Order: sequence, then structure tokens, then C-alpha cells
Amino acid sequence: MQGNLTDMSVGDLIQHTCQDGKRARLWLEREGRQAEIFFHSGQVTHAACGELTGEAALFALLEWDSGQFRLDPDMATGERTIDRSYTGLLLEGARLQDERRSDGGGAGPSPDGPTRSGMEGEMSAVVEALGKVEGVGGVVLVAADGVVLAHQIQGDPEKEGAVAAFVGAAAEQVGEAMSLGEFKRAVAVLGGGSILVFKHSGYYTGLMLAENASAAMVAAKAETALQDLG
Repeated sequence: MQGNLTDMSVGDLIQHTCQDGKRARLWLEREGRQAEIFFHSGQVTHAACGELTGEAALFALLEWDSGQFRLDPDMATGERTIDRSYTGLLLEGARLQDERRSDGGGAGPSPDGPTRSGMEGEMSAVVEALGKVEGVGGVVLVAADGVVLAHQIQGDPEKEGAVAAFVGAAAEQVGEAMSLGEFKRAVAVLGGGSILVFKHSGYYTGLMLAENASAAMVAAKAETALQDLG
């Protein structure tokens, strides 16, 4: 896939590629400057732009609102300069752009790209929809690095988010090591109840199950709620 950044922003390209979950390289060119971003298993692993690498390069590339891009599938790099989840990267990039815009240092993010408020609004809608599912006593959305993105929970969202991130990551690692296929969902029984964990849009979703609630039934209803949400 290739095209122009005026038609598809760097942020959108990152989001779509990570949600695809495959290994790829995104090559970018603007006014003679070339850059690249590498992806593996639904996350950004490395970025380079001139002398910049890692998150600094990625945040600089999120500012590009013109130029050419090409997405090369099944390309990898041995370098690992980024560990933060892609949702965390996009939120932080949008926050930095908001700061520059408020300080008069730039025009801010591309109108067609994912903005911080837009992503937060999408996550709030997901939390609200899942919170209405019968059998759900609480909802937490957490990035792979353990950062809580949104929640609707009575108690400690950081604690529940850490549990959801640990359970999801462990289940994915076991599934990959044993060739069990793509991770779909996992249930952990804790002292204070049970939590259903699955992955949605690149982040882990933890649903605290009400007493005597069926994990399978809740999972089916949650899937329907997300499909209705679009």
C-alpha cells in the first residue's frame, strides 16, 4: 500500500497497521527527508527519522502532514527502540501537539488524524457500552505497558488494570509459545472475584464479572455491544 500523507495521516497509518497485527515497515518521505517505522504483533517497535530514533522520531513523524508513504508487509528490524503501546504513543503524541498548539508553536495535529480528544472519546464510548452489559461489574481499558486508558470501576483502576495487562500478556505469550493461535480471551479468578480479559483495538479490556456471571455469556454480549458500537 502506498499513497500521500494528505490523504492518510501518519497517526492513522500507525493505528491501522497496529490493529492489523502483522509485521511491516512504514516508509515515509517528505521534502527529501526519509524515515521509517517498524511494526510487529500489533505494536510499534522502532522508528527512525534523520538523527532521531525511538519515540522522539515517532513524535516528530506524527507532525508530518504532507509527503509520501509506502507500507511494506513482512519486513522486520533487529532494533527495538520503542516499548510503549501504540495507543499510549498516539495519546502522548497528541498531547505534545496540543501543548505546542496552546503555546502558539504549531498548527497541531492533522484534522484527519487521530486526536487525543477523539481517542479518549472513543474509549469512553467503549467503556460505557461494556458497562451496560449484563453480568459486568466494572470495566478497565489498559495499554500493554500497564497504563490505564479509561475505566468505569469502583475500587482501584490501577490495580485492576495491572491485572488485566498481566493476564492478557501472559495469555498471548502462552498461546504463541504453544502455537494455540490468536489470543481471544482469558479469565482469571482472584480473591475478590473474576476478571474477563480480551484485546480490542490494540489495548486490553478487563471486565470485572458480577457474582455468578457466566464468562462465556458476558464475552458474547460484550462482542455484540462492540459490534453495535462499530
